[in-house]
Amino acid sequence: MKKNLLIACLAMASIANGIISYGQENKAKSKDQSLQVDSLINKKEEKNRNVMLNAENNTGPRNVNIGLPFQGDIVILENDVPVVFNFVPTIPTSAWRMDNSLQGLGLLSFSEGALTWGKVGFAVKSDSRDASRKFKGFANVYSNSFGSSRYDLTVTGPFNKNGWGYMLSMYQNYDRGNGYNHMYTPWNDRTQQFKAAITKQYKKGSVRLLYKYVDNKSFLFNYGPIVYKGDGETEAMDGFRPGKDSYYLRSGMYPHYNPWTGEKAFADMTDDEMFRSQSHNIYITGDHKFDNGWKLKYTTMYQDMNTPLFTSFPVSLMVMDPDQYQQQGASFTYYGTDVPYDGSIQWTYNQLIPQSENKSLLSRVEFTKKVNNHSLRFGLTSQYNSASMTTYKGMMIHTVEANPQLLDYHQLFPPDYLYPGFPGGNVQITDGGLMPGSASGYGDYNETKYLKTAFYFSDDMRVTSWLDFGLGVRLEHQNKHEVNNPYINEIIGDKPLVENDFNNKLNKVFTANAVVKLSDKFGLVGDATYNSWYDSYWDFTARDENGNPIAGEGEDAPRRTVPNDFETNVQLYSGGVYFNLGKKLSIVSKVTNISKNKIKSEGMNITNPDNPNERQAFDPIFYDINTFGWTTDIVTSPFKNFNLHLLVTLQKPEYRNFSYSAFNVTYDYSNNIIPELSQTLLEIDPSYTMMKGKLKAWVSLRYFGKQYGNQTNAFSYNAWWENFGGLQYRMSRKVNLKFQVTNFLDQAGIRGSVQGAAQITSDQNYVNRKIVAGAIRPRTLEMSVDFKF
Repeated sequence: MKKNLLIACLAMASIANGIISYGQENKAKSKDQSLQVDSLINKKEEKNRNVMLNAENNTGPRNVNIGLPFQGDIVILENDVPVVFNFVPTIPTSAWRMDNSLQGLGLLSFSEGALTWGKVGFAVKSDSRDASRKFKGFANVYSNSFGSSRYDLTVTGPFNKNGWGYMLSMYQNYDRGNGYNHMYTPWNDRTQQFKAAITKQYKKGSVRLLYKYVDNKSFLFNYGPIVYKGDGETEAMDGFRPGKDSYYLRSGMYPHYNPWTGEKAFADMTDDEMFRSQSHNIYITGDHKFDNGWKLKYTTMYQDMNTPLFTSFPVSLMVMDPDQYQQQGASFTYYGTDVPYDGSIQWTYNQLIPQSENKSLLSRVEFTKKVNNHSLRFGLTSQYNSASMTTYKGMMIHTVEANPQLLDYHQLFPPDYLYPGFPGGNVQITDGGLMPGSASGYGDYNETKYLKTAFYFSDDMRVTSWLDFGLGVRLEHQNKHEVNNPYINEIIGDKPLVENDFNNKLNKVFTANAVVKLSDKFGLVGDATYNSWYDSYWDFTARDENGNPIAGEGEDAPRRTVPNDFETNVQLYSGGVYFNLGKKLSIVSKVTNISKNKIKSEGMNITNPDNPNERQAFDPIFYDINTFGWTTDIVTSPFKNFNLHLLVTLQKPEYRNFSYSAFNVTYDYSNNIIPELSQTLLEIDPSYTMMKGKLKAWVSLRYFGKQYGNQTNAFSYNAWWENFGGLQYRMSRKVNLKFQVTNFLDQAGIRGSVQGAAQITSDQNYVNRKIVAGAIRPRTLEMSVDFKF
């Protein structure tokens, strides 16, 4: 009894600490890939999704399309808690990697991610290896056709026969990306990870102390210039290979302003302050079985993460050819020289967050018990996060080529041109490689402290022999303290910042699902999820009748000084049928509607159509989105050794209630298709085993239908395939060989929003012109060897 009380107190301490502080081939696949009826009720994990097969990079999970645009919603859990609190600046893959230290990977369902953590989307679930009863080793060596390599080793074992054990792990990644030649660094991703754990197992459970250290340097984006041909067609630009060439400055030196002083400087991308993320993570995890049948599982993670965030974002519509800028009286020279440059030029926005302190304490405690026909679950979570970050900003112009070079911008003004600081004649606009601060702002500063404490409950019940029903609820109390910089496009200097407490907000999640068994093999399924949460923003003190920010009385410029909060909610409803013949054939076909309301649009810098030199920030603007779709999931094994997974989605992702007025012009995007989301999605995953199960051949194909590139739907990209294939050969019980080809069809998929195109209603002026877009990985040969010892 005393031991049970001790374990319960240890679990509750996980919560108390937070309150006091204020793929490879998807390992998530089950052995039996048929969708069993019991798994349909409150499905906590999604099967058959090759979530670790990422067509954009080689270091993290893919973004699973759910009919909502990506907004930093990739959630990764390790030992039941998120690996980071916030997506920015703490990118999840800066604190987590898939390696041999993980004994399991899965994909939590939409409702399960919402219920347990209030998140939107599918969460990748991972668990660290437990100490083994005898010494075991797990090793992997990986390489690919671009010269990347990866090594990881994990050993586990006992200290003695009294339940004490250990786990040690080392991971090293030398990733050259798609063969990029960044010129100032050989690596697209250079990551080291070390783990050490001590476990105590006892009769009714276990407790573990785990330390994880991650050292990461990586590039986040894969953009480049292409030629836009109109009607969704694009082609490669001469001298640039999309997805293969680097569009980062060859010098690795990025100009920016200091927001506190307005001073100009260069950020060195080989400098730790700008490019190296380090995190120290301490976990206390455990589980316990009580005598009365209740089971307990608990985790607390403390994280100290010192991380930068570097983004150099080419503005899509700001690629100009000589005929365009010369008629405006503009000319360019290579930075710091008098050597003229007469090729195409690119406007690029730099945003750099130097190493910033982020401290988090995340805890979760869960009690479960099966009582008659009820599977009960009670959980508590606590999340504390403290973060402060300075953002350096700057607008630059560079050449349009692989490994571009920085340029100086000159403008010929008429002799009688009247503009402060610009006399008539040939004037150099850039200084220190930068456009004036009014073009991009000088930077920003922000501090936040969050405390979220939540209770959740679920009950999966078998009501009758033909009806299963499940429900869940999560209630989360949220406090937030924020220090904000209100000075738009100004140097902060010694001006006072503003701060506010956004406290006592209640975030809510409700889930429900049901299975109606009309026969042994056929039935109906349905589920619903409601997920709401509060966020905050700072509004301008005054606006005109069109919503334009204006200076208040006695002020020289508009100020964001009015604190506000708002509630956003995501609602998902689906219903359909299932047909289950076991391993031979399993089908689930559902109609789904997902909506997200009260979305805050940031960075809406609108150009005055009567004066292109005048731009103004109009955020926040709020809008809604809605996606209605039909999804059919099929798993079949029509003959021995062959398995096929097929997922078909037809959907219509649309903006709702998205209109605003600026400079006496009204812009309305309502009912337009959301950029970067396809209306037709297809996944085909066949596999075949031979040689008595020793050799497995598999293919994974994903089809993305036409996508639009901007809110007005003036720009579009044609459909493309993402494709993977490979062979796995089990040489022995100890050694497995894996060979994989990413993009074996050598597709050149183009994706991404067209930046700066929110006001463009026709693409005709951009046909046969250069724009900037993202690209999928080129054909890559990959080989790995798994060892057990």
